[in-house]
Amino acid sequence: MRILVAAPPKTGNMWLKCLLGTIYDLRWLKPREQPREATLAALRVWIDHGGFADGTIFHQHFDYADEICDIAEAVPAHLVTLVRNPYDAFVSTYYTLQQHHADDNRKRRRMTALMGKALDDPEVIAFLREGGYRNNLVKARDWMGSGRAHVVRYETLHADPVGELVRLSGAILPVPPAKIERAVETCSAANMRLKSLGMAKHVRAAKPDDARQRLTDQHYAAFREGYADLIQALGYDVR
Repeated sequence: MRILVAAPPKTGNMWLKCLLGTIYDLRWLKPREQPREATLAALRVWIDHGGFADGTIFHQHFDYADEICDIAEAVPAHLVTLVRNPYDAFVSTYYTLQQHHADDNRKRRRMTALMGKALDDPEVIAFLREGGYRNNLVKARDWMGSGRAHVVRYETLHADPVGELVRLSGAILPVPPAKIERAVETCSAANMRLKSLGMAKHVRAAKPDDARQRLTDQHYAAFREGYADLIQALGYDVR
């Protein structure tokens, strides 16, 4: 059993990786064990060198490509993707970038235009208005619509984790309900924060609709201007 979670950042990747890893007793691949970057070329080299060991799971933010699916399916590995409300995903991304800014961006995260600025800073609004967040939504739309990955919606997983995991595991490999219930308990937000200092920083609000308390009319106007088509394609209301 091998699972690759391919989805945009801040859509619940770590949570789903924990859940599926616990359900199927899969080892998380450490960063140094994964492809060097989220590209087709890096994945191909990594696979060719036997990098994807049996009994493991990892997540990476690949842009969708048929070739990625071809490579993963040939291993074989199960592909899973996540979709999250774009407003919430952006807010979560923003706060994560502030943490990277505080650490001098040692991990060289992109979207540096958002670092060190207030959420309602004019430069943050301009970043949105100019399409700076568009690639994340394109990535989500393309994976969701590909028909080649199991799709999990973050809000559904949050509202009914057992039910959603029963559905997902039924498509991957059915397991006893007790394993799913144990995974949900093991991978609660509180327990994940206890795993490490890094995880404590990574898992912030861990709830849907956090954006309603954070975003302003200016943010929503920028989203309507630059992302209305993608928000609708992902199945969410344009605000």
